Amino acid sequence: MSPTDQIKRRPRRALAVDAGKATRWLSRRLGKGGGTNYPGLVAQRIDPSALRDLAASVPNGCVLITGTNGKTTTTRILADAMRRSGLEPLTNREGSNMTPGVATTLLAQSDALGSLRVGERAIGIFEIDEGHLLPAIQAVQPRLVLFTNLLRDQLDRYFELDWTAHLWKEALAELPESSTVVLNADDPQVAYLGDDLSNPVLYYGIEDARHALAELEHVSDSRRCLRCGADLQYSHVFYAHFGHYSCPVCGWSRPDPRLSAWKIDLEGIDGSRIEAVTPTGAVELELPLGGLFNAYNALAAAAAASALGVGTSSVAEAIGAARSAFGRLERFTVEGKNACLALVKNPSGYNEVLRLLLADEHTYGLLLALNDDGPDGRDVSWIWDVDLERCRERVRFVICSGRRAQDLALRLKYAELSKADPPDPPPEVLVEPDVNKAFALGLANVPDGNTLCVLPTYTAMWELRETLAKSGHLETFWKS
Repeated sequence: MSPTDQIKRRPRRALAVDAGKATRWLSRRLGKGGGTNYPGLVAQRIDPSALRDLAASVPNGCVLITGTNGKTTTTRILADAMRRSGLEPLTNREGSNMTPGVATTLLAQSDALGSLRVGERAIGIFEIDEGHLLPAIQAVQPRLVLFTNLLRDQLDRYFELDWTAHLWKEALAELPESSTVVLNADDPQVAYLGDDLSNPVLYYGIEDARHALAELEHVSDSRRCLRCGADLQYSHVFYAHFGHYSCPVCGWSRPDPRLSAWKIDLEGIDGSRIEAVTPTGAVELELPLGGLFNAYNALAAAAAASALGVGTSSVAEAIGAARSAFGRLERFTVEGKNACLALVKNPSGYNEVLRLLLADEHTYGLLLALNDDGPDGRDVSWIWDVDLERCRERVRFVICSGRRAQDLALRLKYAELSKADPPDPPPEVLVEPDVNKAFALGLANVPDGNTLCVLPTYTAMWELRETLAKSGHLETFWKS
C-alpha cells in the first residue's frame, strides 16, 4: 500500500476501530454477551481492509487452526506454548471463530487512531470455523495453518465432507508458498490435503495400536480412497475414520507423521500420559484432559509448535497445564454435587464423549440437551447416528432437554434402555425441555460424591453456562 493510500485510510480505520471498541463495551455493559463477534463485524463494515491491515501488523505473523472438532482446545494449548517460549500470543479465546471474531481480537489491541499496539513478540493464534477458512486466509495470510480433523457436522451448513474438503482446497490455494501446513495423518480427508501441495507440510498421528478398535465404526465418514475412490483398508482404527489406512488399488496410504505418539496411557477423565517423537527428539507429555480425542488435540498443538520453532520443554509445560475450555469437559461443583459439562455437536464427537464419561465410576446420571438454532445446526437427524445405546451402562437416569427434547426421547426409546444388563436397573428417562430446570432436576437426583454429566449442543450449553456464571459456579465464557 502506498503512503498516500495509508493516509487516506487513517480516518476510516480510526472510525472502524473506535466503533468496534464501542460495540464491544456496550455489549458487555448491557449483558448482551462478550462482544466477541459484532465489534469486528462493525469494524469491517466501516473499513473492509481493517482485518487484513491489522493482521499484517502482527510482528511474528499469524497462525490459523481449523477443523471440525478440537479447535478451541488446540488453540489454547498452542497459545500457551507460545507464551512459555517468550512470545505474546493474541488469540480469540472467547470462541468467536469467523473473520469478525479475529478482527475483534485485533481491534481490542489497537489505539484510537486504528493502529495495532502490541510488542515485538506478538503472534496471532486464531481458531477458524471450518467453513470460513478461505476468507480468513485471504485476510490474514497466515504463516501456518493447522487442520485437526474433518467430521460430518451441521449438514445444513457444511453439507457433506467432500464440500468442506473442496473449500479447504480452495483456501490452501490462496496460502503464501512459504506458509507451513500441519495435517492429521490419521484422518484421510485431512491427510489428502497435503498431496501435491507446494507448501511445507508436517504430519502428526498416533502409532500406539493398543487403542485400536476391532473394526471401522458405523459413524466413520471417510471410507474411500481420496485418489481413486476404492475402499480403504485399515490396519488400525482409533475412532471414527481415524487410523492407519491404505488403498489396495492405487497404493495411496497414510503419510508417515514427523510427530507421532508411540505410547498413550489413558487415565480416564483425568487425562493421559503420552510418549511422542518430534522432529527435534522424544518428549514425554502429561495431559490433564481426558479422552483419545484430547490426545489428538495435544499432538496437533505440539506439531504446530514444532513447526514454529518452539522448544519441546515449552510444549510439554503447556500441555501439562492445559485446562478445559468453556463447555469442553468442564468439571465443577454446585451445592455439593459434582457436574461435568461436555459440548456435543456431531455423532463421532458425541460417541467419544459418551465413551469417556460412561467409563467413569462416578457418573450417575446424564442430561442430554438438543437445540436446533443456527449455531447448533437446524438438522438434528444426526442424533440417530449417536450410540445412545451406551446409556444402558450404569447410569441411573437420562434427562432429555432442549427444544428438541422429544426427539431425544424418541431416539432413546429406540435405544431400548430397558435392555440394561442386570443387576443394574434400567435408567429412567425423563423429559424437561427447559435446560436450567433439567439441570436442577438432575442435581436433585445425584447423590453426594457422584456426577451429573451434561451433554448439550451449542446454544443449550450457552444458556446453561450463562445461568451457572451468574450464580458464580463458572466464569463467564470470555474469561474462562
